[in-house]
Amino acid sequence: MAEGDVSVKTEDIDLHVQTPLIYSAPLSKVAGRPVFLKLENTQPSGSFKLRGIGHSCKIAVRNGATHLVCSSGGNAGMATAYAANRLGVKATVFTMDGLPQPVLKKFSDLGSEIYIGGPIWDICDATAKKYIQKMKGEGKTCHYIHPFDSPAVWDGHSTLIHEVVEQLARSGHCQPGAVVTCVGGGGLLAGIAHGMEKVGWNHVPIVAMETYGADSFNKAVKAGKAVKLEKITSCAKTLGALQVCDEVVSLAQKRTILSQLVEDKVAVECCKLFLRDHQLLVEPACGATLSAVYSGKIGEYLKEEAPVTSPIVVVICGGATVDIDTLNDIADKLGVETKLEKYFPLEEMRL
Repeated sequence: MAEGDVSVKTEDIDLHVQTPLIYSAPLSKVAGRPVFLKLENTQPSGSFKLRGIGHSCKIAVRNGATHLVCSSGGNAGMATAYAANRLGVKATVFTMDGLPQPVLKKFSDLGSEIYIGGPIWDICDATAKKYIQKMKGEGKTCHYIHPFDSPAVWDGHSTLIHEVVEQLARSGHCQPGAVVTCVGGGGLLAGIAHGMEKVGWNHVPIVAMETYGADSFNKAVKAGKAVKLEKITSCAKTLGALQVCDEVVSLAQKRTILSQLVEDKVAVECCKLFLRDHQLLVEPACGATLSAVYSGKIGEYLKEEAPVTSPIVVVICGGATVDIDTLNDIADKLGVETKLEKYFPLEEMRL
């Protein structure tokens, strides 16, 4: 929004966009059923986060907020910075260390303040809240934007499913056999589940992928309640909330959510496969999602939950926090093999 432009109402400003749903021939071949990709990496901020964060920011600004503060593993912060820029307000983001310099530059290009809040999201969040209290003590008001545990965020993310309904119909399908996503704090999962309930897909299973070492949802499902991890050891830092929100634990007790885990190595290898197959660079968190199909295990996960003719919708959550050098560095540290068949012994996957 241009400075001084008072003619446009906040609610009329479009932040997120409708993203493509494309058929993936390579992944369909591996899965043995149609696979469609919901390309949330094409959002202006680089990830799905703009849906929920943008919605939350619009509500805050509509209610008078002029300074937004967010804690983030990277994607939520980028969404907040983009939304604040478009809405004409200030943004301060506390993010984790280790983000590539080109990614940090994106924050400054959007006019936001960026601080390194700590090694994991939970510490960043505590730092952000201390900042808000400090500002309050100085007589300045900030509005806190939670990156995942907020009904406004879930509502924003649910729009993804409304789009999929129309897009699948145009592809000749009434509904998916399953929706595959990843889980960090649980905001995307909650939004997807709420969206599926609204459109009458509550019976359709969700496959929720995490990496070992960032598996707070998997542990919560097994325990029947939220479980706090001692630390994050996975390279998929954007999945790294020590504890998921209570909402997704509740949802897992009401509908079919299949929690699955994958090793970091496999998640990173799937990022490479996806770059090869679709010329799209995504982060390890998204690699975890893709591993459900690339591993050939999607049928094993679903068992009798979905007919083999039903299409699978895979949510490509984003790649705003990674570049090719960073991904290669992660791969080197993990000792990722160049021979893809070591992890996926499928002859047809070779170039």
